[in-house]
Amino acid sequence: MSPIVTSPEAARCLTILENADKPIVAADLAEQLRLDGCRETKRRHVRAIVKHLRDNDSMIVAVGAAGYYLTEDVKVWQDYLDGRQIDAKRILGETGKRKKEVAGKNQGLLFAEPKTMMGGN
Repeated sequence: MSPIVTSPEAARCLTILENADKPIVAADLAEQLRLDGCRETKRRHVRAIVKHLRDNDSMIVAVGAAGYYLTEDVKVWQDYLDGRQIDAKRILGETGKRKKEVAGKNQGLLFAEPKTMMGGN
């Protein structure tokens, strides 16, 4: 279940990102937003807020471990989006290959004789 994002949270997050002089990691954003919960719950909530803001045309870039920042540069935003698409396609491709590998191995196991029988009873 996705965290519920409130308008005040989204507005505060946007203000924090607008006033930041460098990227802000999710943990720091969660602290500044005074979010409750365990570490992972806070991170998920921050991701939900960022998604909400992006869906409403805020150009928020994620820079690996460095965190999130707001950009006004359309080229930077487009490069970020293009990179996300490439990453998603690569991950889907790798997942598909792994599924085929696993399916092939499991299929072979269906027709293999148990080791106890292979001794020639």
